[in-house]
Amino acid sequence: MDESGPTKSSDIDTSQAEGGRGRIVVLAIGGLLAFALLLKPAFQTPKEGDHYLYLASHFVRGDLSVDTLPDNYQDVVVWQGHKYLPLGPLPGVVLIPALPFTGLGPSRVISWVGYLLTLLNIWLFYRVLGLAGVRCEVRLWALLLFFAGTVYLSAIAAGNSWYFAHILTTALLLCAIYETLGRGRAWLVGLMLGLACTTRITALFALPFFVWLFWKKQKGWNVPEEFADSNQSAPDHSHARPVAASPGFAFNMGILLLELTGPLALLFVYNYLRFGNGLESGYGHAVLTYPPLAQALDHGLFSLEHVPKNLFMLFLQGPLPYPHQNAPVLEFPFMRPSQWGMGIFFTSPALLYAFRANFKHPLAQACLLGIISIMVPLITYYGIGWIQFGYRYALDFMPLLLMLAALGLPRPLTRTAKALILASVVINIWGAIFLVTWV
Repeated sequence: MDESGPTKSSDIDTSQAEGGRGRIVVLAIGGLLAFALLLKPAFQTPKEGDHYLYLASHFVRGDLSVDTLPDNYQDVVVWQGHKYLPLGPLPGVVLIPALPFTGLGPSRVISWVGYLLTLLNIWLFYRVLGLAGVRCEVRLWALLLFFAGTVYLSAIAAGNSWYFAHILTTALLLCAIYETLGRGRAWLVGLMLGLACTTRITALFALPFFVWLFWKKQKGWNVPEEFADSNQSAPDHSHARPVAASPGFAFNMGILLLELTGPLALLFVYNYLRFGNGLESGYGHAVLTYPPLAQALDHGLFSLEHVPKNLFMLFLQGPLPYPHQNAPVLEFPFMRPSQWGMGIFFTSPALLYAFRANFKHPLAQACLLGIISIMVPLITYYGIGWIQFGYRYALDFMPLLLMLAALGLPRPLTRTAKALILASVVINIWGAIFLVTWV
């Protein structure tokens, strides 16, 4: 008698049971986090950080300045007697419909809009993982890692303009990635990427990811089945067009760049109307009240001299003793995050699985290209994102890094992988609690 049949059936039953337990774990923890986050706007005292609501209110009056912004606010440019924001303008536009609700508290309004965008991001990343061939249990645990086990959780908890910009940028990048892996309409990819640039200009450096995938898809590549779970027959390409029917690479790139140029041109005009220079965002002229930042800017807005400190904070900075390093004895909880940031593998140890991805495949190659490209302006920039938990600028490339980590997760998931993901969740809850008290 052939014994392979019963063995395969047993394997499938085991896999399905593991998948069921995985769903229960993810839903339970996700429910607890959602409950905690929804309570947050009710008890948080509104503090500095509602820049974009001021910008939105000025936009509806046809004004590009933010002269009503309080004098104690950071990240403000004083230019020819007016106040301006160096931050990208799109979040201000997005928040215009929320202006009637500012009576509930500015930080609460930004938080609630951030929650709505996060729901969109969860759906988008779920679909992106499906198109990438990451399915079933691995897909759910990767979702948990992204939104509860990385500094994205702090972005939701903070409820201020800086973190809101990261949430919106994540949504736009995920839209562009979803379209690239799916139907591949270059005009829509370029538009989403361009809009992301009007939120955080670092999104422009994600372009190599899209160029590489369009090139490989034109050569006949499709997401390989090796990325799928063992009990899944094929990746989800129900929304993808056949490669043979797609336009040529040069045509796609022309359309993508044309659509990308539109939002960038608007950003150029926005800067020109404010500062008389389309390439001047205002960051080089921002009012700095913290001496170390002002001293760092003396070395240049972007400089190779900033690389060592940024790399240290990105990879090596660990937690600090609590209450402080000169205390005679440590007190509970014995450790605290550094307000200057912490290394991404300290805050999200499960991201180490990104190194297990198969870099022979174009999708993993594209992710790596995009991450390295985005890191260039981040590690040469004079600021490191203070005040923050973890390294919040990593959110600029987090969608790509999470895709790599998802591709590198073992199939089926091991206890070690689940433990690292859960540890990442616990660490980021700990960090989010500290961050809410800081901001």
